[in-house]
Formats: sequence, C-alpha cells, structure tokens
Amino acid sequence: MPLSQSHHKAASIDQLRRRYILLFASYISSFTLLLIGFHHLFSADLSLQLLLFSGALLLLLIAIWFQRSQQLQLACTLVSIFALFFVILLVWHGGSQNTALYWAFPFPLIVFGLLGSRTGIFMNLLMLFGLVFLLFGPELQQARYQTAEVARFLASFATVLAVGWINEHFRERSHHSMSLLQHSKEQQANTDVLTNLANRRFLEEVLPEHAERQPELFFPMAVVMTDIDHFKHINDSFGHDQGDLVLQQAALLFRQKLRTQDICCRYGGEEFLLLLPKTNLQDAKRVADKVRASIAQQRLLPQHPDLVITGSFGVAEAGSVPDIQAAIKRADQQLYTSKANGRNQVN
Repeated sequence: MPLSQSHHKAASIDQLRRRYILLFASYISSFTLLLIGFHHLFSADLSLQLLLFSGALLLLLIAIWFQRSQQLQLACTLVSIFALFFVILLVWHGGSQNTALYWAFPFPLIVFGLLGSRTGIFMNLLMLFGLVFLLFGPELQQARYQTAEVARFLASFATVLAVGWINEHFRERSHHSMSLLQHSKEQQANTDVLTNLANRRFLEEVLPEHAERQPELFFPMAVVMTDIDHFKHINDSFGHDQGDLVLQQAALLFRQKLRTQDICCRYGGEEFLLLLPKTNLQDAKRVADKVRASIAQQRLLPQHPDLVITGSFGVAEAGSVPDIQAAIKRADQQLYTSKANGRNQVN
C-alpha cells in the first residue's frame, strides 16, 4: 500500500519548521550583525567590523540562494557550518569589550533546530571542542578572558548543549511516535478487519490522491472485480465462520499470486477488487485467469477437502484517475457476464 498521508504530512510539517528556523536564523541574525556592525562602524576595531559585516553578508547570500534553489538540507548545513566558525571566530576576537561569550549561546539551539538531534549534536560538539581548545590552548585567542569567566561560560555552554539535545531528541521521538500512531489509525480506517486487505475507503479516498500525484506509476491500470461463487450457499451450509474463513483464504491467495505493487481490496461481502498498475487489459485477463485457476485448485476450506470453491472475474482498464470509477463499473458488468455464463471464468 502506498505511503500513508500521515507520513507525507509529518514530513511536510517538519520541513516547514526547519524552513522557518532557517529563514529566521538567516535574516534576523544578519540584521542583528548589521546593526552591531554599523554601531561599531567608526571604531578603530577593523577586525570586528570585518567579522560582523562579512557574517551578515554570508547569511544573506545563503538565504537568497535558498529562496531560489529550495535546497533545504544543504542550506541548513551551510548555516550550521557558518554558526560553527562564526562562534569560534567571535570568541577568538572577543567582540566589543570581551562580550563575545554571551553571544555564543543562541547558536547551539539554532543548529539543533536545523540539523536535528544526531547531526546537530555532532556539529555542536565540534563547536564546544573548538572553544575549549581555543580558550585553554596555547594563547590562541586575541581576546583575554578571566579563568573564572571561561569556566562559567563553558559550563553554561555545555548545559545549553545538553538541554538542547534532550529537547530535540525527545521532540523527534514524540514526533515519530505521533506519526506512527496516526499511520496506524489510517491503516485501521483503510483496512478491512476480516481479510486485512484495503477497504473501499482506501479505494475512494487514498488511492486517487497517490495516483494523481504519480500517475506514471499507476496507468494504464487494470481493474479486476471478482467474487466467490455461490458464497451464500457456503454460509448457509457450513456457517458464517466458515464463510469468513473462505474470504480470509481467498485474500491470502490474492496476496500470494499478485505482485508487490498490485493492490487488493475487499469491495464488499464476497466481492474483491484487484488493481494492477502498469498493466493492460489483455495481460490483466491472463493474470485473472491464473488466479481463477488457483482458487479452483486450492481447497479454501481445509476441513472440507471435497468442496471445490470457485470465483468469477470481470476485467477492465483505467487510463487516468477520473476513469477509475468508470473502470470499476465496467469490471463489475463483466463480472456479472461471467456469472451469467456459468461462473468460474474471466470476462
């Protein structure tokens, strides 16, 4: 069965969330850097001006490139790499009056939001190790920080990393669990309880959406309507529990005989609908005849080995999504032709 609507929606929502974080981080951060840069425009610290203006320009370029390319994952990675190097360079410089340490704290949370918990923790640990090496290394930084200030900053920064990772990790787990729960609900709503095949709701609501989205994977699509011959007699003679067993055995046989991409639906009562993507009418009739022969050969009620149960088939072809319902009607008409001509045949 095609990928559920809940997975598409969940992926779309997550991409939208990352998109907003990306644009916020790019535009707001670049605007902030420009403001601070203009504030220090006439100061003697040219290296700080270069760092601020070049950082703002780079973020704007990434945002503009993303708006044109829409390559979300690559843009998120670029902004995260920018955050890594910008924080290290800012701490190396010291910023205005050695306040650079205070400006480093928002970046880990942005990186987690852009890259997720796994890649985000890797990038943030690189940032932390770079800062530790810089602050405790052999006089690498231009700024001069007090030892107590450095220790408090690294402890706070590590705490932000830990809290950010915990938050993102469990947000992802919760998001995944809710997606699975929704998928399970959709499966239950779209699945026949007795046979575990797709039901008419799937046929009428879910299938058209997927076929409309990727018609090249579905059409031409053969539509095969089939039902169990003399099913009422089976129920009356052996009981409804045995009739249910016949339907379950028939559903199992359909799954065994058809391809993975084929779709089996319980259409109602003893009627089944087989949808064969990328299959023309003649090929579908040959497939239907093989399935018909298998039903007749297999004993669907093992406790009654002398009972031969057969099925009748009607075949039609759909060329597009709007044609599916019409093809189902044509297949149903062909099914009644098979039954009128003596049953256990394909038309």
